[in-house]
Amino acid sequence: MKKILLLIFVITASVVLAQDLPSEPRDGYAFPLGSKFRIKLYPVDSVSFNYSIVKFERTDKIVEIWDNDSLFEKEGEKGTIDFFFGLGTNGKTEEERIKNKKVLLLIKNRSKYSLSYTSDIQREENGEFTKTSNVGSHSGLKAIEMWPYMIYQIGLKEFKKMK
Repeated sequence: MKKILLLIFVITASVVLAQDLPSEPRDGYAFPLGSKFRIKLYPVDSVSFNYSIVKFERTDKIVEIWDNDSLFEKEGEKGTIDFFFGLGTNGKTEEERIKNKKVLLLIKNRSKYSLSYTSDIQREENGEFTKTSNVGSHSGLKAIEMWPYMIYQIGLKEFKKMK
């Protein structure tokens, strides 16, 4: 099953990068490290959502972990969620900044829904995806996920209204 999911995520990620936006609404997509993107939710039923990718750009920017408000537009499109999946750091000296480098997923939820979702990470290049925990995404708020190890891709799927 994991190999099938991996294959689906890899194919989806390559299709996303090659197609025109917005993408077709689906249950999930995978994104490579160094991605900044915006999704739009489409209700499937009273609880679940598919989403399409309405904006995508590659970035090698390393952001400040705790001071990153300028990363997202102040007034984004309502009903969308902005993501940054890349590297972040903090510290006063270059040595501290190198030591404190982490993989981040920053989320700015502009939808009216607080959401839970499933996130799968790929820790080895061309490796399998494994499920990881997340904090969800609350309406109108920014959230941050951090990992102290390398992640090559993240798959985001199964968006649902929080109970």
